[in-house]
Amino acid sequence: MENGTPLHSGQANPVMVTKVLLTLLVIVVAYIYLRRRVNASQSKPRSVTVTPKAGDAPIRMIAVLFLLISFSLTVGFFVYRWIDGNQLLRITLTSPQSPEPVYYQVHKSELQERSFTTTDGQIIRIGTQDRLVIESIPD
Repeated sequence: MENGTPLHSGQANPVMVTKVLLTLLVIVVAYIYLRRRVNASQSKPRSVTVTPKAGDAPIRMIAVLFLLISFSLTVGFFVYRWIDGNQLLRITLTSPQSPEPVYYQVHKSELQERSFTTTDGQIIRIGTQDRLVIESIPD
């Protein structure tokens, strides 16, 4: 409490009260609007045949095109992450306690900040004194 005001003074923050009241007002207005819309649609007789408007075709085409593009970009992103994560790396671990470096093969997705899991299933934790050299294994 550097500025002298206690964290819980017992008084409501006027900005927070305004936000809560505004949120409640939006919820009430939306509820009333939807209620009237449902009542109006129930009172009108519904026709069975629906004919699309001529002006709806470009909007529908743009919407479908947007959905296809976003879906294909999402699939492409996940495929890229899967391929990139399955890239095989060669890790050379040099420790000050051992005279010889130790070599491991690791999938890129299994490489963490201070540990990694080898292709054999070994979990290796890296110490602060250890030195890593990471190389990509060509396919």
